[in-house]
Amino acid sequence: MAGLLLLFLGLALFYPLGRILALGLGEGLALALANPYYWGRYAWSLEYGLLSALLTLGLALPLAFAFRRRFPGREAFLALSTLPFVLPTPVVALGFLALLGPRGVLGVDLYGTRALLLWAAVFYNLGLALRILLPVAVALEGPLQAARVLGATPWRAFLRVGLPLLLPALAGAGLLVFLYTFSAFGVPLLLGGPRYATLEVEVYTLLAYRLAFPEAAALMLLQLLTLGLAVLLYGRLRPYPLPPGRLSPSRGWPWALALAFAVLYAPLGVLFLQADPAALVRAWSSEAFTPLSLALGNTFRFSLLALLLALPLGMAYAVAARRNRALDLLGLFPLMVSPVAVGLGYLLAYPAWRGSLALLLLAYALLAYPLLARALLPALRSLPPSLLQAARVLGAPPWRAFLRVELPLVLPAFLSGLALALAAILGEFGASLVLWRPEWTTLTLAIYERLGRPGEGPFAEALAMAALLALLSGLLFFLLDRGRGRWG
Repeated sequence: MAGLLLLFLGLALFYPLGRILALGLGEGLALALANPYYWGRYAWSLEYGLLSALLTLGLALPLAFAFRRRFPGREAFLALSTLPFVLPTPVVALGFLALLGPRGVLGVDLYGTRALLLWAAVFYNLGLALRILLPVAVALEGPLQAARVLGATPWRAFLRVGLPLLLPALAGAGLLVFLYTFSAFGVPLLLGGPRYATLEVEVYTLLAYRLAFPEAAALMLLQLLTLGLAVLLYGRLRPYPLPPGRLSPSRGWPWALALAFAVLYAPLGVLFLQADPAALVRAWSSEAFTPLSLALGNTFRFSLLALLLALPLGMAYAVAARRNRALDLLGLFPLMVSPVAVGLGYLLAYPAWRGSLALLLLAYALLAYPLLARALLPALRSLPPSLLQAARVLGAPPWRAFLRVELPLVLPAFLSGLALALAAILGEFGASLVLWRPEWTTLTLAIYERLGRPGEGPFAEALAMAALLALLSGLLFFLLDRGRGRWG
């Protein structure tokens, strides 16, 4: 099983990234380093990642302490915070445009501004940070109470006891937000405009409009080096061992929390309010754009085909990595590499396969299998080793023991990972755009296609299609949320 995973990673990830490295260190590096414009894109990407991390942590930390208490609707709020994980980029972008774009309902146009990009970054990453901080915040109840008993004021108890224990979780959450935002593609492309293009957007621009492969590879190399440094820092973090805590009793309805969520997720509500079902009818058999019928069929077909590849990879990774720390870290690499880098690497590594559907499905599976495995791994590690040993003693080979004994016991976690992997494939945008062919247009690309044309008609169709895609993703999110259990 470990051999299967290593072979796949070698062909689907490390060899393509090696080709980027080789080309980027050649003629492209000198061209990129000599151009101050590219350094400006790099500086903005760093700024965007750092500001997004700070803003997300600034909101997630008080929310984590608010969620230490039981109150009506607590689980619903927590579920809402994780919803962006399964929302494709065009869905989020359309929501923000419907609220604060050139045709926004508020009459305020924030398209192409730093404020809109940062809001979208917090929208996407709040659930990620909250997921990391909340268990620590719950576990801090005992140490903070002990400090209060010894005479410390609430503020002093937090600064002297709580904050030092929180620092590893804060640093870990901040680094993850930085990783995802620094390499962001869809949100800056659709909401930032030329002024706020990230390094990732610049790579796509060089490929799509200039075919400047050496410069694109050099910029991607610069991005990979930065991400690699952040991953190394993340790997060195060691959280303090804290006993699991218990939720405190409720102190009434948290109106401030409800208001914060209402403001933060307003773009999603406006998207559904503005979506016109009649526009879906027009888009279904459109002649000016890719018909919705074709885009929807491609989306479902490609998702199922990619899932057939991602399923055995994800299960092999989970089974092999549960007692192998090195393999566990190695299998995480696809989560740290941008989809645009994957697409560029495939174009460089497999030129004879350009225009082949196999490359697109390979990229989908590469980006999806770790999500399935990450949901499955904790459940597998919690099973007593004696179960598998008993099955082996009775003559069952490893795969049969896993399928007949272990998998039924970890089925909720498996369904959660399956839903998350499907959602990632359903909304994949970056690699699809790099490897795109007209006949392969998926729902996300059909939305982007309409956003590139002026007029009310294309925008209305894009809104309606984004709402449809959000509903499809939401169904998968329901499966994910039901399977993963409760927080805190």
